[in-house]
Amino acid sequence: MVSGAEDTVLGGERGYPADGEVNGVNGGLQNGIQHANGVKADEVDEAFIRSAVDKSAINALRMALYQMTGDPDLATMKITKEKIRGGALYDYVLSTEDEQIVKDKATEYLLKGPHTTPPPPSVSEARKLMNLFGGRMIADNDVLPGYEELCYDEFPRGVDWTKDAPPPPKEIITSHKVVIIGAGLSGIAAAIQLKRLGIPYVVIERQENLGGTWLWNSYPECRVDTLSYLFQYKFEKNYKWPEFFAARQDTLNYLEHVAAKYGVKEDFQFNKEVVAAVWDEASSSWQLKVKNKKTGVEEDLAANSVISAAGLFSVPNLPDIPGITDYKGHMFHTTEWDHSVDYKGLRIAVIGTGSTGAQLIPNMARAAKSLAIYQRTPNWIVTIDGYRAPVPSNLNWMFDNMPYYWNWYCYAAYFRSLDLAAIQVRDPAYEAKGGCINERNDGVREALTNYIHKKMAAKPELIPKLVPKYAPLIRRLVMDNGFYDALLQDNTELVTDGIEKITEKGIITKDGKEREFDLIVLAGGFKTSKYFFPINYVGRKGRKLDDLWSKDGARSYLGMVMPGFPNLFSLYGPNHQPRGGSLYSWAEIWARYAVASVVWMIENKAKSMDVRPEVYEDYQSRLDAEVKKLIWESPEGASYYVNEYGRSGVNMPWTTSEYHEMVIKPNPEDFNIS
Repeated sequence: MVSGAEDTVLGGERGYPADGEVNGVNGGLQNGIQHANGVKADEVDEAFIRSAVDKSAINALRMALYQMTGDPDLATMKITKEKIRGGALYDYVLSTEDEQIVKDKATEYLLKGPHTTPPPPSVSEARKLMNLFGGRMIADNDVLPGYEELCYDEFPRGVDWTKDAPPPPKEIITSHKVVIIGAGLSGIAAAIQLKRLGIPYVVIERQENLGGTWLWNSYPECRVDTLSYLFQYKFEKNYKWPEFFAARQDTLNYLEHVAAKYGVKEDFQFNKEVVAAVWDEASSSWQLKVKNKKTGVEEDLAANSVISAAGLFSVPNLPDIPGITDYKGHMFHTTEWDHSVDYKGLRIAVIGTGSTGAQLIPNMARAAKSLAIYQRTPNWIVTIDGYRAPVPSNLNWMFDNMPYYWNWYCYAAYFRSLDLAAIQVRDPAYEAKGGCINERNDGVREALTNYIHKKMAAKPELIPKLVPKYAPLIRRLVMDNGFYDALLQDNTELVTDGIEKITEKGIITKDGKEREFDLIVLAGGFKTSKYFFPINYVGRKGRKLDDLWSKDGARSYLGMVMPGFPNLFSLYGPNHQPRGGSLYSWAEIWARYAVASVVWMIENKAKSMDVRPEVYEDYQSRLDAEVKKLIWESPEGASYYVNEYGRSGVNMPWTTSEYHEMVIKPNPEDFNIS
């Protein structure tokens, strides 16, 4: 618990307003009631307000109310960590008594209005608020990433020209041209940054529209497994999500909304693919060859800088199974879903039970005559309350009428995500005593094992096949979309015998049994080690990325730059997958670094920046040392986190705050400048 003394200082600094004062920020309130999201004034009463906030959001409401009122009672409430998702994460909650106090105070405040909204806090003031939220003093390097997640600034991670100096002349700015490859969420983030600065750019996208992997993956039940209020950009405020965990089409709608609002879609070129990129030393530029996927016509394009936003999940992992081309029925990968196939009443096989397969299988089970689920490795599966629940109108009303509540609601989701990292760290002393990984990891393992036993009580013979032999988080946790419920249906079969081959009619397993199918769905995920595929990048002195990566797979400095490949920035590159936060936030952070590098070159009249080999090598040494402290390279349960060389090439070993500190802005001393 944080003492009230610190809180008193904060209240004095902020100058919190008295009830009844009004300013333009919250002036839309009329007697505390605003018409929003179809909510009528006479619908808003105590019951309406109280039902808008569940247990996990009370702490966020407390913080918003404290920001508005400075009420000292709100600053002395004790915070308790409550396990969720099998103990993989925590909610930061209040006592039942304090929950009621917060609801009472919030209801009185909202019905009494209107009120003055104080300006957002400074970074130092926000740190005190974050301490109150978590019930503890946060570390120094947690402050800035947390402040960005609170979204107080209009553009929390925006890049600007150097302050206290005039911006470069327009003709200098427009002389530096950028090509962004990929129109997914990272490409959109980079485009918006460049648009704000007036730096010319074009986005090349091989698909027919924006959306990246969310456009590509159109299989039934496709949706995010991260809360929508975390899985979003921080410069777009209070977007009205239809569901707490956005369905695939809702994600596409969001990306379309953002691209249109910020005016970047007009700069996208669709159905085009970059097939080659060669660095030209004489002009200090990338010479790109771009192929029109519809006409086959190729064109040349030059760029001073290239930002690769091709993403990690862009190359389907097609299984290498003997006889796969012999099959005569319907067969497709989840990324190439054939919507012309009516699968209702068919005999179906799904190969793969990772995140995609597990998400898809319940839908298949409900529709199929029979469903065979081919599982090579079981996964740890966690349940999420409200996974397909709509966002109620009264919650949206609260976001509109309780200033700063949306900010703290989003921050709460971010703060929860940081707890995941501790489960991935080996504790040698604990392991020496016979434990596995660390005490908390073992606790998650026990909770998730109990969940399997509970869900599969009606079919106990399947339990040994479903309990993984590896520790949680060696592989990605899978969210339960009804996977275990599907296995309880009479028309489903879990097949764990290895696949021998595919025949014209179906699949033969290693026990010699053949099962016949009308449809085979390949849910094998992606080839995550195929960075930048199919582009063949050729850097300085004719060097290729395959040459740089020949020892043990793809590597980079900070996930974003490689020596010998100047002015090439990768978003979601090697060892770039975060251990906390959301991909949208990281896309903004990566885009900030890349665009800030372009800005530095323009302002300093530099033609190129190429990471120094010694900086790159030192980073690899530090990265490898950190990875050894973590669990991903464990031989049991190895997943897409580990490349064909047995090295962890996808995840970054640094915590969110550690890595954020490294990439707030580029350090010119890391580069050879020309």
